[in-house]
Amino acid sequence: MNHKKIHLLASALAALVFTWGPAAQAQTAKPLLIGQTYVQTGPLASLSTEPLVGIRAMFTTLNANGGINGRPVELRQLDDAYDPAKGAENVKAFARDGAVGVLMPIGTSSAVGALKAANELKIPVVGPYTGAGPVVKFSEYGFPVRISFDEEYSRIVNHLFTIGLSRIAFAHNDNPGARSAMESTQKFIAERGDKMVGSVAIKNDGSDAAERAAELVKLKPKAVVLSATNDVAAKFISAYRAAGGETAFYSFSFLNGQKLFQDIRKDAAGVVISQVVPYPWNSAMPVIAEYQAAMKKIGVNEFSYASLEGYVTAKVMVEGLKRAGPAPTPESLQKGLESFKTLDLGGIAVSYRPGEHRGLTFSELSMLKADGRYLR
Repeated sequence: MNHKKIHLLASALAALVFTWGPAAQAQTAKPLLIGQTYVQTGPLASLSTEPLVGIRAMFTTLNANGGINGRPVELRQLDDAYDPAKGAENVKAFARDGAVGVLMPIGTSSAVGALKAANELKIPVVGPYTGAGPVVKFSEYGFPVRISFDEEYSRIVNHLFTIGLSRIAFAHNDNPGARSAMESTQKFIAERGDKMVGSVAIKNDGSDAAERAAELVKLKPKAVVLSATNDVAAKFISAYRAAGGETAFYSFSFLNGQKLFQDIRKDAAGVVISQVVPYPWNSAMPVIAEYQAAMKKIGVNEFSYASLEGYVTAKVMVEGLKRAGPAPTPESLQKGLESFKTLDLGGIAVSYRPGEHRGLTFSELSMLKADGRYLR
C-alpha cells in the first residue's frame, strides 16, 4: 500500500467525533451520542478497519448537512479486544454517558456481550457485524441489519448441491462464531442426506494454517467452505494450493476479496464469496451512489463490501434517530426503528416491527477473477 493510501486510511480512521458542519445550529447544539464497542486490538482487529470507514463517511456527510434536527451525531468508541465481558462493560459506559444507541459491535463475541448489557439497560444495538445465531435471534433491543450466518451458509450449501458439488469440507478460525458456522453448515449438508467430509479449526493468528491445510487436502473435498479472517484465509488457501489440493473455495461475507487478492494474487482466483450488501460499484442503485459520494468526501476512492455495510448500518441508525422525536432517547429510538415496518434505503429494504427485527434479506455470491475484481 502506498503512502497516499496509508494517509487516506489513517484520516478515515481518525477519532470519530463528528461535530462539524455548515449549519450553525448543528455546531452549537448538544450532540446525539452513539456508542460503538469494537475490536481495536488482538488478532481479529482487521475485522474493524473497513466497516469503520463506511460509518465515518455516513456521519461526516450527515453532520456536514446539519445533523439530525440540527444536532450533530457523536460516535464514541471503545476497544473490547473481542472479549464479551469487555463489550458489555463498554455498553454500560456508553449508557452512563447518555448514549441513545449502540452501533455495529464488531464480531460475534463483542456483539454477544454488547447485546446482553443492552437488553438489561434497554438501549438499542443496531447492526452487529456478525450473523451468529445468538446475535440475530429476536431480542427487544437487538436490531440486526445483515442476514444470519445460517442463511448465508444455507444458501452456499444449496448452491453447491445445485451445481453437483456434495463432497464439502469446512475450514474455520478457532473461535465460537466460526465454530457455530461450521456446525450450521454440517446441519444443512445433513438435511440434504449427506455428510461433511471433514473440518479443521485454525488458530486465530494463522500459525498452523499449513498443517491444517495438509490435513484437509488428504480428504479430497470438491469444495471447502471457509469461515476465517482474511489473514487466516490467505495462509490457508495458499498452503492448500501449495500442497497440491484442488478444490472450489467458498466463503461467508467477512472475507475481503480485494485484500485476499493483494495478499495471495493468483491463488485467490476463483474464490467465491457470499455478500450481504449489494455490489459497491453499482452507482445506478441510489444507496450505492450516496455511499460513493460520501466516501469521496472523506478522501477515500476505494470502495468495498465491508465499508458499504458500515455505511448502510449507520444509515439505518440515522433513519431510526430521525423517527425518534425531537429529543431522542433509547426508548424513542427503539420505537423509531420499529416504526420502519419495511423501509427502502435506496434499492435495498430493511424490516423492523414490534416482535420482529428482520433487517435485510439480501445476499448474493461473487467470484474473484484473476485480476482481483469480482464476477457476479
